[in-house]
Amino acid sequence: ALVDVVATWSARLRLRLPRHSPRSSFARDLTSSSRLCGGFSLTHPRTHARTHASHLDITPCASFRVAMASAMPAAAASRLALLSDHTVPLLLTAGVAILLVGLFKWLADKLSPSGSTSSSPRRSSDAPPSHTTLLTEYGRAWSLHQLIPFIDQLLFNSYGQAMDNRMIVPLDKGPIDWLVRLPLSCLCMLWPSSPSLLVLAHLVNVISWATWMPAVWDHMVWAALLEVTFLAAFVFRCGGSSLAACTERFVAAARAQLVVLYLSAAFWKLTTSWYALYTSCAPVLLSELLSALFTREVLPPGGAAANALLSISPIFVAGLEFAVAGALCLFPSGGVLLALVFHQTINLMPMTYAGGFSSAMCCRFVLFLPGAVSASLRLPGHYIAPGALVAAIGAVMYTVHGWLDTAAVAFLGLAFLYVRAVLSGAAKRVPRVRSSKALILFAVAVGTLYGFATPILGLQAMASSTMYGNLRQFGGGNHLLVRTGVLQDYYSAKGNGPSWAADAFGGGMVRVDSTNSSVFQQLNPADATGQLPPFAREMLRGLGASARYFELYAARNYFGRTKDLEASALHNRGKLARSGDPPYAQPAYELRRVLDLARKHGESFSLVYTKLPYYGNPRTYRNFEGVQVRFEENSGTGVRTCTVGSEPCADDEIALQPPPPRWLLWMFHPYPMPLLEGDSEEVHCST
Repeated sequence: ALVDVVATWSARLRLRLPRHSPRSSFARDLTSSSRLCGGFSLTHPRTHARTHASHLDITPCASFRVAMASAMPAAAASRLALLSDHTVPLLLTAGVAILLVGLFKWLADKLSPSGSTSSSPRRSSDAPPSHTTLLTEYGRAWSLHQLIPFIDQLLFNSYGQAMDNRMIVPLDKGPIDWLVRLPLSCLCMLWPSSPSLLVLAHLVNVISWATWMPAVWDHMVWAALLEVTFLAAFVFRCGGSSLAACTERFVAAARAQLVVLYLSAAFWKLTTSWYALYTSCAPVLLSELLSALFTREVLPPGGAAANALLSISPIFVAGLEFAVAGALCLFPSGGVLLALVFHQTINLMPMTYAGGFSSAMCCRFVLFLPGAVSASLRLPGHYIAPGALVAAIGAVMYTVHGWLDTAAVAFLGLAFLYVRAVLSGAAKRVPRVRSSKALILFAVAVGTLYGFATPILGLQAMASSTMYGNLRQFGGGNHLLVRTGVLQDYYSAKGNGPSWAADAFGGGMVRVDSTNSSVFQQLNPADATGQLPPFAREMLRGLGASARYFELYAARNYFGRTKDLEASALHNRGKLARSGDPPYAQPAYELRRVLDLARKHGESFSLVYTKLPYYGNPRTYRNFEGVQVRFEENSGTGVRTCTVGSEPCADDEIALQPPPPRWLLWMFHPYPMPLLEGDSEEVHCST
């Protein structure tokens, strides 16, 4: 994957050529042809047809493609062609990100009192916080995040409306949460400046997270990586440094790591399906948000205003996520304000209300404004403006959701303190913290490995940073910059590599044509379109989008937790009648995994599937005509029947194989790809 990226960008930017090619003439041809091929490719939602923004003679473009093919590997040339097709939306995404970073820096400076900069003279009351204050602030914010799901259970006897709260093991099934994590979190709230207590609580939290993997929410992985960084800082004491130095160095490393994680979430939006309005998650999410804030009379479905907002959503949302990472890195006070706005839009979603993600990150914004929240609690004045703002937003949330769960209250409370810190100038007077290059390198490396490398290699899909990115991870990929599923790509051909690796990553792609297994039907294709607000579906249909949404992530995460699923915002509007499931494509690995689940549940079932060529897209996978494999299993008698066409299955048939290796099951649950009538090259929105 790295060689592929280097080859692509070296050809694009440095014009590296084979030795026999005349560099100057090729450079001229490349420059002129790339200008002519610069019109970006836009998938029209009504026709699914690709049309170029510029109506030019295609001959120069063809010459450009031929020239590129002679200068680089075919895969790199293909990706460069995708980049040239998407030049305009990528540039607009970058422009939106830069604009938002500058806007919120200006806003933070405007809201802060004049002269309240980090370089201005300090009054005695504005002395920089001690390491004890920093540790206390972080410890209490961390403890608050841990207590949120417990409070929901104790006060409301409910999982909470947020679809992604941290899971809690019932007391009758184990003591890890109620008898270990809960007491430790309470103790840390009372004595947050005790490093030994915090280290123990963080260690237990990481162990608890590991036992749930990979059925965890992505923000739980983010939180676990930050907790690992905390343990690295305090267990090893940063090479024998003092407690004060460890506290500051952890803060610096955690900041860098969180920026990398936000950046990875934005990076995985750069896919062809994200920028295709017909399938993109961006219009789906924005229509859901708009349906909560407006009525049909104010924003008619299919009208110019609604369609304009939905049409720009892929560029704006991707730019917004890049801006959050950039602003947090460059201008922390403005970055926190921008991140609060971003997360508040998530909190207003009627269905995909990811309050767990928002509250988890809000509790960790203290890392970017160390001491500001403590100062906000001490300083006089500046109550009316932030109080009125938070009260208004809380009223809207109450109207949307019908009540406020603990995640919402915690987010709004901390948002009040952050805004107050900005208005009082405390956010601009945060101290510089000492940093450790080794610890920052460790934190960034761990964040990069998780956020970027695991999807590229094909080691992680569920719980990765690819949420809502319309990523086609297997069968060729659709990301504009990098390949994905590299290991599955390599081992899809028989005979590649050792047997243990082929067993883990090989087998290719299959299409599940039909099944009567309840386990299969619960996990795939998990069509949740009917749970979207009707007004949102009307806006999507008015745009000409597919108006389809699949909850593949939630179906896997809530497997065996039906009560929690029905309490969350995803499904608290009642059950829907089940319609016929479309076929879906997935790696052979996932077929083996779900078959094992069905057997563990003691199901008798039948299954019909077709082996596919590894490389393809929804249209080619759906239309492929191959020999079907018919498999039946009777759990009562233990009898299995398997045929390929009219012949008995060979011993190495996928349905007869054992489950995937346990070491890989710990982190890897791939998503299937629903195949709908009329599909093109792009994948539909799913989480």
